[in-house]
Amino acid sequence: MAKDQLRLYRILSLAPFPKSYVGKVFFTAFLGTHVPLLALLVYFARLRRFGLGGALRILSVTVPATLAGTAFTLWAMYALSAPTALASRALRRYLDSGELPELPVGYTDRAGRLMADVQYTVERLDTAARSLEEQATRDHLTGAYNRRAAEEHLAEDVKRAERGVGTLSLALFDLDHLKSINDAHGHRAGDACVVRFAEVLGRNVRAGDWVARWGGDEFVVGMWNTQVGQPTARVLERIVEDLRENPAVLDDGEEVRLAFSGGACRWKPGDDVRGLVSRADEALYRAKAKGGNAVVHLD
Repeated sequence: MAKDQLRLYRILSLAPFPKSYVGKVFFTAFLGTHVPLLALLVYFARLRRFGLGGALRILSVTVPATLAGTAFTLWAMYALSAPTALASRALRRYLDSGELPELPVGYTDRAGRLMADVQYTVERLDTAARSLEEQATRDHLTGAYNRRAAEEHLAEDVKRAERGVGTLSLALFDLDHLKSINDAHGHRAGDACVVRFAEVLGRNVRAGDWVARWGGDEFVVGMWNTQVGQPTARVLERIVEDLRENPAVLDDGEEVRLAFSGGACRWKPGDDVRGLVSRADEALYRAKAKGGNAVVHLD
């Protein structure tokens, strides 16, 4: 059916002149409006039923009328083709820059439905794309950033620190005694503890900082413009207090108060992502070696 509907379009599109779509529309309209005039001229030339004066009088009316009709037709055709141009440009801008179109959707003819359909389709595609992008960067259990997103954030943050924009600190946090909770209550209980820890971290970091699940019960936190010497002091105070006031609640209603260990360090010139994470991991290892429930700052 689609091929049948495009038969005339296909024929006209293959015509060598004019090349553009709008040019073909205008040329077709021009021929259509001039056929009556051409037929009249042929009629005069062949039958010669009118004298020269009579023919000129008739032509003095028909020629200006035809030209005026042609001008109006071409102007109307150009205006009627505007929706297709708008829809095409909107699609191209969205593909090139991600800019959502703002096409009018109140018209009910074919061109109006085209604009409405383009607007609706692009909005749906954009929503789906953003949802997939969000899912690709979020941990399925906690909703925090996943490790892949954390590595991307760290790479951007290191470049930012190299430009001297601010002071970057990195902290690795790990729940203490999660294995014993899993052994005593099951893995669902362990998941509940991980989720609660992620919630507490998320609501106690500042705007501009970020939290990601590094793996298992280990989380990484990126912080900016923290105080030299104690890059996470205030954040740690808030986290500890929040965990004390809001323990994890298991399926059977039992409350579990969580403790954690942490390692923190500040970015220094020459650090790349791997070096920064390695130093934070070393600090975390030292905190664990102390028996847990502690945070070690390498700075």
